[in-house]
Amino acid sequence: PINTRMIVWRQSRPVMDRLSRLDAVMYHVFEPYLWSVLRHTIRRRPHIVWSQDNPPIADAHSLRYGGSWSRAPWRSRLRFQFDRWCLHQTSLCIPFSTWAAEVLTGACGVPPEQVHPIHVGLDLELWPQRPSVARSTEKPVQILFVGGDFIRKGGDLLLEVFTRRFMGRAALTLVTQTPPASLPNGVTVHTDLNPNDPRLRDLYVGSDLFVLPTQADVSSWVALEAMATGLPVIASRVGGIPDIVQDGVNGYLVEPGNAEQLADRIETLIADCALRDSMGLEGRRHVERNYDAARNVPRILALMKQAVEA
Repeated sequence: PINTRMIVWRQSRPVMDRLSRLDAVMYHVFEPYLWSVLRHTIRRRPHIVWSQDNPPIADAHSLRYGGSWSRAPWRSRLRFQFDRWCLHQTSLCIPFSTWAAEVLTGACGVPPEQVHPIHVGLDLELWPQRPSVARSTEKPVQILFVGGDFIRKGGDLLLEVFTRRFMGRAALTLVTQTPPASLPNGVTVHTDLNPNDPRLRDLYVGSDLFVLPTQADVSSWVALEAMATGLPVIASRVGGIPDIVQDGVNGYLVEPGNAEQLADRIETLIADCALRDSMGLEGRRHVERNYDAARNVPRILALMKQAVEA
């Protein structure tokens, strides 16, 4: 929306006005990045660093994420070529996943030495591991889903699977802005929770497993939040999610749209409390090693310094 773009531009103005005095600037949003790229054709300073989880996609149907859901094929091709040109004016690319890095070096032709996949990570002080407590075997297993766009994030598939196989044996909590009009017994919905909301963190702590059968995604923040809390995660094998969910170690990967595979993986975790606990512990360890902002931000700054000094 135009209003959002104007807000982004106003927020970035203090930096944009000082570009000639800076050595390097890292961008996460497109508008100031685009301005810096265009300016770069005339003035080579500062070094441009692009850090994103959503790489240019040559074939819109291969991802169908964000605006590409409705973008005409000719517009997708034109936008891809423009994004590719922008990337070749960029000194350093720091994508959030190895999948995104492969798109940049493969489809976009960015030199591999300029691409370093590092996720900016979570503030783990905001996402502490849930305490280990004995859980009652009489209480239904608590399944959590978090996805603003209910259909694209696979909420409809999860709801269908839950209704058919797990209603009465488990409870499902949906956090979404676009829930269906009617819900079966055992399903609770929240429509007013924002990122980092303490109530959302409480839902992670009170759940037993996290399920995100998304149809299209890049690098799932909610999967990371669930893992940081200590939940096993079931998610689709799309985009950068395989970097986060290690199949059979800290959760399960399923093929998007495969209801039977999704149901079987949920069944496995519902039936095995010890497996849920061990996968949840592995997920927390994975986040601490690879997605801790306190470790990753200094790594990013070191790469920026190297780019400036090269």
